[in-house]
Amino acid sequence: MATFTLRVRPGTGVDISDPNANPKEVPGATFGFVDRLLEDTHGHLRGTLTFRGMVTKKFAVDDLEVAFDATNKLDEGVINTQGVIRFNDLGSANGVTFAIVGGTGRYKKARGTVTAKLVNSVPQFRFKVR
Repeated sequence: MATFTLRVRPGTGVDISDPNANPKEVPGATFGFVDRLLEDTHGHLRGTLTFRGMVTKKFAVDDLEVAFDATNKLDEGVINTQGVIRFNDLGSANGVTFAIVGGTGRYKKARGTVTAKLVNSVPQFRFKVR
């Protein structure tokens, strides 16, 4: 099993929100971002992240539950993830865990989990790939 941690940092990509949702946080609204950068714990660029989500529940303006799928394009292939997360849980001690559902290249047929949490306001993902 490969275990590694990647941090998210803004990239040159774009954020996309549902043009038909008003306000943007209503259940059913969709949003995403394309090409956020993923770096290792030493600050080296390792890939990009594309995220597509749909709001399933609104607790507060900055606390949403979201069903999502994401594509993590890494040096040696792609890791696909999927799950339901509550944004406020990202700041908890344990973070939030979701599924690795496949991939390409070195990660072909990948399974496992990713635990996401905020560390100093920066999203970090701990991948456990089998």
